[in-house]
Amino acid sequence: MKDKVKGKNSLNQILYGPPGTGKTYNTINKALEIVDPSYLEQHISDREKLKSRFDQLVSSNRIGFVTFHQSFSYEDFVEGIKANTTESGNVTYNIEDGIFKRICDAASAQPRTNRIKSSVDIAGRKVWKMSLGDTQGDDSYIYDQCIDNNYVLLGYGNNFDFTSSSNRASVAEVYRMNGVSIENESNDYKVTSVHNFRNVMSIGDLIIVSDGNRKFRAIAEVTGDYEFDVSAVEDASYSQKRNVIWHRVYSPSLPLEELFNKNLSQMTLYRLREPVLDSTKLKELLTGDDPTSDSIPRVCEGMKISSYSIDKITDDVITLIKPNGALLPLPRLIVDELTSLVKSKKLTIEQIRNKEVFQWNESPKLEKYIVNGYQNVLAPLVENIVNYGIGARVAPQSEKRVLIIDEINRGNISNIFGELITLIEPSKRAGGAEALALKLPYSKQQFSVPSNLHIIGTMNTADKSLAQVDIALRRRFEFIEMMPHPELLGGVLVEGIDIERLLSVINQRIELLYDREHTLGHSFFLPLKENPSLRLLARIFQLEILPLLEEYFFEDWERVGQVLGDHLKDDPKLKFIIEKYDDSSISKLMGHDWRSEGITPFTRNPAALESIEAYKGIYSAL
Repeated sequence: MKDKVKGKNSLNQILYGPPGTGKTYNTINKALEIVDPSYLEQHISDREKLKSRFDQLVSSNRIGFVTFHQSFSYEDFVEGIKANTTESGNVTYNIEDGIFKRICDAASAQPRTNRIKSSVDIAGRKVWKMSLGDTQGDDSYIYDQCIDNNYVLLGYGNNFDFTSSSNRASVAEVYRMNGVSIENESNDYKVTSVHNFRNVMSIGDLIIVSDGNRKFRAIAEVTGDYEFDVSAVEDASYSQKRNVIWHRVYSPSLPLEELFNKNLSQMTLYRLREPVLDSTKLKELLTGDDPTSDSIPRVCEGMKISSYSIDKITDDVITLIKPNGALLPLPRLIVDELTSLVKSKKLTIEQIRNKEVFQWNESPKLEKYIVNGYQNVLAPLVENIVNYGIGARVAPQSEKRVLIIDEINRGNISNIFGELITLIEPSKRAGGAEALALKLPYSKQQFSVPSNLHIIGTMNTADKSLAQVDIALRRRFEFIEMMPHPELLGGVLVEGIDIERLLSVINQRIELLYDREHTLGHSFFLPLKENPSLRLLARIFQLEILPLLEEYFFEDWERVGQVLGDHLKDDPKLKFIIEKYDDSSISKLMGHDWRSEGITPFTRNPAALESIEAYKGIYSAL
């Protein structure tokens, strides 16, 4: 059952039809209609501008493009383990996202933005890449604590105090004083990282927090000088601190293409420059209206709270997904009561976090084992509700996105989509009436398809019959037929040859000899509108039309000739397909008594390609 009326801005649609009908060509207009409709309307007649805008949106990851083929796999499309070579030459095996997961993450990312400063001028600022713990490691909590407490922590320097280290040499000296061997301080990364963090990084610099080497998850501005703080987190090796303001925090992390032109290095901290960093994209990310205005509920389904994510919000319960994938239902009554107490200043967030609620309050609506047992998630949850409000539906997505899958029927849909084929249904998407999330097999992450991602497929019906398409695909996509339109060639004459009529008659014969799914599209002949020359027409026939007809009819040359009207031509010189041997040449080759019992050999007639009357003969007998 379709969730949308067929046609405009459908979430899942496939353009299907014979070759040359403009399916891939039209995906540009379809994508712009979704992502930038005002630009499409303004420049609808200027193909060059539309293509340029399309290319810009592809570059900024608003539109993704992929072509399916027989060997395309789930690992290419969703996620898989890929081999990578480190800077030292070692081979590592990492989980890498495919194009579908990357664009889903980008579409579903909910940016939490600083309320004071919604737009950031990047001119004159140094920009740094920084890691804050490993999302898959024991120190994954470092990132959440940095976000919650408005600082960044460097994982180098152990618990040594570099407050007095104003240059590289003095940084190295602190290491040596604490028993760490430093042989060459100019090349030792332990020294370099602390020196950059302590002395080179300045107030006002921007920090982009990475998530592996193919994603990033936050953008901060440095607001304070270096501090030594052994109590910042449990791990004392993270004692080097800088206070920051978080301008953008993304959950889930955004893919590399949103901001960078190549993979990030695994180094913890280093300065970013062009061409690795795309300054134009950074400026776009840090420009725009503040999405945390009071009219937008920020606590919503899909939002991340600390290391948890919100699965469902109802009048009775707020259900969260734990890091291990288990569900945690929190009674709405308790959350609302804590929120009310904080708003009325009868309670503080710190008191919730420190399990001090019941020292100051005896509300009968609160249950001690829940409040004190889940203080690590209740504190930030209540804080966000107090600051930004709460909504039962998914908050407005960052932007509409489009994934174009060319030749979608050439891939093995079951292998490529796997269990995620169900998630693309409109009702099963995040925020839908029957929203579903599944755990991915490699990363073990909970995954859902956002409701602002549109999927446009193209399918060549001559490549595979529509009836053979995976039933799972047919049921979840709307199919928009695109057939040949010879009328688009109306008025195109090549030395008297009526191209519109020529194509119409060819297609009528193909329908009789084969079927309508193998007709020829008008786009084969569109170049003749700009250059109506016999030479170009001959080239189109020689390199495109004849090879395609030969493939259609499995080199049954007689039927290829019938499509081109050769059987109705009296003059053999006007036939495009002719017998390869006449009686005289056969007699010389095989003798006078030889009789052919197989298929008569045929070949192309090059002379007909240069003959005006040969082309007119395709339709003149009608």
